[in-house]
Amino acid sequence: MGRAAARLGMAQSPLSQSIARLEKEFGVRLFDRANRRLTLTRAGIAFLDEARASLQHAEAAFALARAAEHGAAGEVRIGFVSAALYHHLPRRLGRLRQALPGMKPRLVEMSTNEQLDALAAGAIDIGFAHPPLGTGERLAVLELPVETSVAALPDDGGTGPVSLEQIAACGLILFPPAQGPVLHARIMDSFTNAGIEVQVVQEATRALTMLSLVSAGLGAALLPESIRRVAFDGVRYAAIADAAVPAFSLSMIARRGAQPPVVRRVWELFRQAI
Repeated sequence: MGRAAARLGMAQSPLSQSIARLEKEFGVRLFDRANRRLTLTRAGIAFLDEARASLQHAEAAFALARAAEHGAAGEVRIGFVSAALYHHLPRRLGRLRQALPGMKPRLVEMSTNEQLDALAAGAIDIGFAHPPLGTGERLAVLELPVETSVAALPDDGGTGPVSLEQIAACGLILFPPAQGPVLHARIMDSFTNAGIEVQVVQEATRALTMLSLVSAGLGAALLPESIRRVAFDGVRYAAIADAAVPAFSLSMIARRGAQPPVVRRVWELFRQAI
């Protein structure tokens, strides 16, 4: 006991008293005391393993807290539209995992308007949304490279580009106007300006839902080029011959002003991934 006290830099008596208090609190003996020797009881051995684990957890918690203070660890809440799911977001999440392994992203798929509301309420930290956003000075906005549109059609064995007229003949599967009013209007205008009448046969808020409907033969959809990464039975992708089809634009957004170190660090990391 004396040698243990010396290693701890304390007197023997307080150490003995601390152990005695532990034994009294637990109602078990941690040590056998005989012939001026101390040996652990079974209860003491069991307690020792857990005590060591508790110290390790405490040290890990302290390290995590220090990392979070400097923006190297913690949780960041990210909202995203479907169009971000196949290129922009995975690329940045991979970079995040490599650069800041202590960071835990929490991902929520939501529309642009839902993201704007969530940012205002503090429910998410960073968003990937379709511009224009119409939020004035309230947001920090970083425009990401645009993606050309591609047609997703029921797989009829065809190859090569398709025209707007061919897409219209299938019927259009499109997101609701409220989900992205500007992009929705531009898509519909591309048919109108070409003198083509098109009917929206189904509405869907998520890209994978659109692909399911296309696979079922219910219509054709216009999606960002990166959707080609998703192989879907019964669906073929085709370039669109008409140049008037709008591209899919995307912006990374966050609240303007002071942000926690974690959010600032992730924003900067994502910004560099362009």
